[in-house]
Parts: sequence; C-alpha cells; structure tokens
Amino acid sequence: METTTSSRNLYLFVFSLLLIQLFSSSCSAYSELDVLLKLKSSMIGPKGSGLKDWEPSSSPSAHCSFSGVRCDEDSRVVSLNVSFECLFGTIPPEIGLLNKLVNLTITNVNLTGKLPSEIGNLTSLRVLNISGNVFDGNFPGGIVLAMTELETLDAYNNNFTGPLPVEIVSLKNLKHLSFGGNYFTGEIPESYSEIQSLEYLGLNGNQLKGKVPVFLSKLKNLKNIYIGYFNSFYGEIPHEFGTLSNLEVLDMASCNISGEIPTSLSQLKHLHSLFLQVNRLTGHIPPELSGLISLKSLDLSNNALTGEIPESFSVLTNITLIHLFNNALYGPIPEFIGDFPNLEVLQLWGNNFTLELPRNLGRSGKLKILDVTSNHLTGHIPRDLCKGGRLQTLILMHNFLFGSIPEELGQCHSLIKIRAMKNELSGRIPAGIFSLPLLNMIELDENYLSGELPETMSGSLSQLKLTNNNLTGHIPPAIGNLPNLTVLSLQNNKLNGVIPKEIFNLKMITTMNLSSNNIEGEIPPSVSSCESLTSVDLSRNSLSGEIPKGISKLKDLSILNFSRNQLTGQIPVEIRLMTSLTTLDLSYNDFIGIIPNGGQFLAFNESSFAGNPNLCFSRNSSLCPSLTNSVKHSGRGQTASFGTSKIVITVIALVTAFLLIFVTVYRLRKKRSQKSRAWKLTAFQRLDFKAEDVLESLKDENIIGKGGAGIVYRGSMPEGVDVAIKRLVGRGTGLYDHEYAYTLKVDEKSDVYSFGVVLLELIAGKRPVGDFGDGVDIVRWVGKTTSEISQPSDAASVMAVVDPRLSGYPLTGVIHLFKIALMCVEDESSARPTMREVVHMLANPPQSAPPPSLLTL
Repeated sequence: METTTSSRNLYLFVFSLLLIQLFSSSCSAYSELDVLLKLKSSMIGPKGSGLKDWEPSSSPSAHCSFSGVRCDEDSRVVSLNVSFECLFGTIPPEIGLLNKLVNLTITNVNLTGKLPSEIGNLTSLRVLNISGNVFDGNFPGGIVLAMTELETLDAYNNNFTGPLPVEIVSLKNLKHLSFGGNYFTGEIPESYSEIQSLEYLGLNGNQLKGKVPVFLSKLKNLKNIYIGYFNSFYGEIPHEFGTLSNLEVLDMASCNISGEIPTSLSQLKHLHSLFLQVNRLTGHIPPELSGLISLKSLDLSNNALTGEIPESFSVLTNITLIHLFNNALYGPIPEFIGDFPNLEVLQLWGNNFTLELPRNLGRSGKLKILDVTSNHLTGHIPRDLCKGGRLQTLILMHNFLFGSIPEELGQCHSLIKIRAMKNELSGRIPAGIFSLPLLNMIELDENYLSGELPETMSGSLSQLKLTNNNLTGHIPPAIGNLPNLTVLSLQNNKLNGVIPKEIFNLKMITTMNLSSNNIEGEIPPSVSSCESLTSVDLSRNSLSGEIPKGISKLKDLSILNFSRNQLTGQIPVEIRLMTSLTTLDLSYNDFIGIIPNGGQFLAFNESSFAGNPNLCFSRNSSLCPSLTNSVKHSGRGQTASFGTSKIVITVIALVTAFLLIFVTVYRLRKKRSQKSRAWKLTAFQRLDFKAEDVLESLKDENIIGKGGAGIVYRGSMPEGVDVAIKRLVGRGTGLYDHEYAYTLKVDEKSDVYSFGVVLLELIAGKRPVGDFGDGVDIVRWVGKTTSEISQPSDAASVMAVVDPRLSGYPLTGVIHLFKIALMCVEDESSARPTMREVVHMLANPPQSAPPPSLLTL
C-alpha cells in the first residue's frame, strides 16, 4: 500500500512539473509587476480600494517598493506579506509565476474560494501562511509535494473540509503545521508521526474523531500540541506524552478525553501551559505534577476531578494562572497559593472548598482575577487583594464569608467588577468603591451590610445591586452622577427619605427596584424622562401623592409595581396607551374613582387593583358614589347568609368527627396486625449472625436510645461482637438507612449527613421521617418547601421551615445553622464538608455583624 501511494505521488509530481512548464510558457509574457497588479485586481478592498500603493510604473523595479513586497538583487519577489487588510476576492492563478517566493503570507484579509493549484509552482517557499481567511473545500495537499524547503504551513481559521491531507508527510523540513479552526473530519493520520522535524502541531477546533493519537508521542521535537476544541476523541491522555521532553504547551481542552491525569506528565520539565479543561477527567490531581517546574498556566476546569489541591504544588512558584473551577474538589485552599509571587488569575468557583481564603492572597501585587463563587468558604476577605493595584475582577458569591469589606478595596482603581452576593458580610460598604473609575458592577445582595450610601458617587457603574441588606439613610442625589447605570436594585433594606429627582437623570437605566424600604414622599414627575426604563418596582414603601401623568411616556416599560404604598388620586387613563406594559400592580393603595378601561387595561385582571376600597371597575360604576349606603342595605342578606353558614359548619364538623373515628379504628387494627407478624431480618451485607441472635437482644433493658425512626438496642452476638440494632417503626420510616444500605455508599461523609439531619430536626422541630407522608423525609420536605417560596432568600427559607418555639432567637444565627445543615445533606457525599470543617464553621459564626434581628413568628 505504501509503495502504491509513493508511486502515485511521484506521478502527480511529474505531472505537476509538466503543468508548470506549460503554464510558464503560456504566461511568460507576464512581468512580476504585472503579476502583482493582477493580484491587486483579484483581491479587492471596499469600494475598490486596498493595496493603494500598488500602481503601474515603467520602472522595472517599481514593484519592489510596494507595501508588503520584498525583492532580491535581481528585483525578483522573494517575500509577499499582505495581512490585516480589508480585502475580498480570491487568489488568482497568476500567483504561481512568483516562483522565487520564499515567504507567502496572506492572512486575515477575508479571501474566499479555493486555493489555486498553481501555488504548487512556488517550490522555493519556506513559509506558506493563509490563516484567517474564508477558503473552503478540501485542502489541496498536492500543492506541497514540490515544496521541499517548506518549514511553516499555516491554514488556521478557514473553512477547509474533508480529511486532513496526507501529502504533507513528504515535507521533511516542516516545523510548524497549523490546520486548526477549520472543518476537517475523520481521524488524525498516523503517518503524521513521520514528520520528525515538527515542533508545532495545531489541529484544534475541527471535527476530528477517533482514538486519542498516541502515535504523536513519536514526534520528539514537538514543543506545542493543540488538538482540542470541538474534536472528539475517545480514551485517556496517553502516558507516552510524558516522553516528549521538549514540550512547552499541551492543549487537549474540550476533546472528550476521560480517565485520570497520568503522572508521567510530571517529566515535562519545559512545559509552561497545561490545558485539559472541559473534558471528562476523573480522580485526584496527581501530586506528582509538582514536577512541572516551568508551569505558568494550569487549566483543569470543567471536569469531574475530586480530592484536595496537592500540598506538593507549593513549589510551582512560576505559576500565573490557576483554573480549577467546576469540579468536585474539596478541602481548604492551601495557604501557599497566597504566597505565589507571580499569580495573576485564580478561579476556583463551583467546587466544595472550605475554611478561609489564604491570608496573603494578592500580597504579591500581581493578582488580576479572583473567582471563588459557590464554595463553602468562611472567614474574612483578605485585605491585600489589590495591593499591586492590578485587581480587575473580584467574585466571591455564594459562600459564608463574614466580616466587613476591606477599606483597601475602595482605593482599588483597577477594579472592573465586584460580586459578593449571598455571603454573611457586615458593616459599611467602603465609600470609595462607589467612585472607582473603571468599576461597572457592584453586586452585594443578600448580606448583612449596614450604614448609609455615600454622598459622593461617580464613575462607570452600570449595575448597582444591594438587595436584602440592612442599609439605612436616604438615597443620595449623587446617584444621578452615574451616567452609565442600567440596573439599580436597592430593595429589602431600611432606606428612608424621598426618592431624589436626580435618580431620573439616568438616561440609560432600564431596571429600578426600590421596593420594601421606608421611602416616603411623592413619585417625582421626572420619572417620565427615563424613557429607557423597562421595569420599575417601588412597592412596599410609604409613598404618597398621585401617579405622575407623564408615566405614559415610558414607551418601553413592561413592569410597573407601585403596590402597598399610600398613593392617592385617580389612575391615569393614559396608561391605556402603554402597549409594552405586561405587568401592572397598583394594589393596596388609596386610589379613588373608576379604573380606566380599554387599551392596555384589557391585559390586567382585578388583582392588579385589589386593596383599594374606593376604586371601582367601570361595570360597577353606579355603585361607586354610594359605597357606604350599599354596605348598610346589605345587612339583611348578611343575616340570611350567616344562618346558612352555621348549617354548613355543622355538617363539616360532623363529617370531620366521623372521619377521625374511622381513621383511629383503622390504625389500631393495623397496629395489632403488624405486631402479629413474624420478625424479618434484611441483610444488606454479609453478616456473621442470624435473625434469632438479633431478636434475643430486643429487650427493654438493652435500650440505649430512641429517635424519630425507631428504638436503638445494644446487642451481644455469639462471636462476642457488640452491635447497635435499630428497630424501625412506622410505615415508610428508616428511608438514608435504605440510601446507604442498597447503594453501599457508606463513607466518612455519612455521619456528616446524619449530623445535617439532626440540625434540620432542631431547626424545624420535626422528626426526620414520619411527619411528611410516605416516602418523604425531612431533607426532601425542606427542599420542597423552600423551592416554593415566591421571593427566595435565606431569611425566607428559614421562616418557611423553622420551629415556632425558636421565636425570639437571633435570626442570623438560625440562618447560619440552616445553611450549614443544607451543606451537610448534599446528595453527593463529595459535596459535603468534613466534620472538621463543620466544626470550624459552627465555631466561627458571622462576626462584626450588626445587632441581630430576632426571629419573630
């Protein structure tokens, strides 16, 4: 087969030489100036422009001064570099006449069509770079057969299809091969392992399939391997890759590889970038990878890795980027990470890390991005995160961080984004944060932050979210100095005073939510000037006065909620013209008169206007002037209705009593029946004792404990082994015994789960099973109950399940306990903290918090 292929390639080569001679003889009249002008006419820019200095001339060497053109001493073109021009069109076949070319680089100019076969005449080429265009069809591999000097072949980011060309195997000097960013299909040809000169291999971003190409380990000169992104291989990372001693970059991201990371990679002493993200890797991060002494960038994100960050990684002092997010890693974030002198990016979100952030984090002065969202971290925010003035992104959401936000962050002029919602942060927000020049997002929702908003604000903020905190004072007029603000969320705080008219100077604002505060006064008429608004919620305040008539100017408004205030007057009839309005809530105010009809009012039901006693629908307009009289005249009807109600109540009481008697008798009979049944021992694993041995121990004198699921006895087995025996009672009870027994997944986290159940019992005042119906236990009940909350928050979740007997206890403490309980009862054991970590969290409740509100029921 190899002989046949070689013969065929030889015939093609001879045939191409004949074509070259024919082509040369028919086109010999072309000068190289003519050829370049032909290229210009074929590669056209916008409105005919492009390559403007390529103009006709009588001088035989004029073309040598064209931009991107370099000639030899005989005025022959040896280098043509047309890159990053705004050109269109195709490469004409006349390109083949520039047969002294050593470098042909036409990149990022949007050329289309197919490559002309005449490029094969350029037998002196060392560099052929056509990346960043829109060439399509199969790559014509035959064009390279005569390019014996070719060192770089770069066709990255085009639209080539079909299989990878095998002809390139003949290029014995090829060092750089890039076919990435195309639509090549099939497998990587094993013959590619014969290109021993290869140093750079880029096949990423295609549609290649097949087994992971182990044979690439034969290319001992390789420095860079890029074979991921949209390719889909099967199998593991070959341990043979550890023999590629010159390797500097190994990029196998997003290519469906599985299995564990081989420890052999630790032999790659020159490797500075290891990218294995978005795969199906499992197991622990090998401690042996600490042997990668040159490592700067490590990305293992979006896999199924578990375990802790190895302590041995403390020697990786060259590291600048660590991406471990979206795995199942746990344990503390090692302190040594805070001591890495060159660390710029640390993203660990979506894991199960616990304890505190490294205290020295950021102290090196180089940290730019920190994201630890959705872990179980506690403790304070490190003070030196922005010590070097480079921090851009700080994301700490969904953790248990407590204490105040460091004042130093208010002086961090490099910050672009702060997101720390759903923590237990307290104290004042540093005033300087609201005037940082580059900051476009502040998201500190659902904490315990207090104090007032600063009187000075400026900068580039586009989103300001401080929902569900304990902020006080008035909304400062300076908020109007944030011209880029699009989202303002201040609901569920303790803000007071009036709405400043300056707030409606914000021409870009789309969403405004000031609900559930103590804001008073009237709605400023200037609200009508914010024509970009799509959602306004001012509900649950103490607003008075009328709805501004100009509200109808808000043509893009879809949500308007003024409910539960003290607004008066008539509802503006102009609202009927607001065709974008889909949600309107004016309930529980003091509006008067008739609700307008027609237009957009047809989209709203009565609930939009409920709780306004002096407000009437037009169909009942005749009753509006005499509401008081109608109440008086309805007395007789009420008396008759009361008589009917007594009869109905009596019937219901009788039926209820009958049902209670029936259920009681049924349960007594069933209990007697159960007692008469024979005992049964169900063994979930191999045991050395029998049912009879167990029954001998079920005596009152052996009782050592009682719980919601049954009675626990001490039993002595014939072999001298003492066991604890749980006697399950009640139908459906004893269900985390059957999660564990049937699945046989009992591990060190099982006790953590049980502890979490105990915490939920204490918070809810309910037994673990038996109080919620068949097949439902306390964990499932808590999950179902909290998921049905219309406006979810930590406080709302606790209030939905808490035992009334806890009334008067600090709400913050109960929430803290509740969140720990939920961590302990995660379905996946790897997601649960260790008992040591639970103890740490219990011993370190939120600190520096404001006086806690009491739980009132």
